[in-house]
Amino acid sequence: MLDRVKAGQWYETIRMGDDVTLIHEPWIKPFYRCNMWHVRGRDRDLLFDTGLGHFGLRAYVPLVSEREVTCVASHTHFDHIGNHHEFPGCCVHIAEAEILKEPRNAWTCADRYATDEMFDR
Repeated sequence: MLDRVKAGQWYETIRMGDDVTLIHEPWIKPFYRCNMWHVRGRDRDLLFDTGLGHFGLRAYVPLVSEREVTCVASHTHFDHIGNHHEFPGCCVHIAEAEILKEPRNAWTCADRYATDEMFDR
């Protein structure tokens, strides 16, 4: 049985250098884990991928809601776009724009990989 994780414990942030922060979900096994990157810009910030979306990113990682953010999806697998709905005007390659607009389990690989096996603890 998996332990229940409180929302405030779901994300971990690691400062990697000047204005670059790694955000990840430590409760997910590394093979399934998405590295989200926050880059502080001069006028606005960049957020690259948004994880599973199990808990709201903006609510529990204040860094991503302090300033205007451009959100980019590296690709549209479920573990990379889970919180994209929190950010208006998200960017993705045109080949995957329709998937980001209206995700489906089969299109995002959730139907094959979103199982209890993903969780680490």
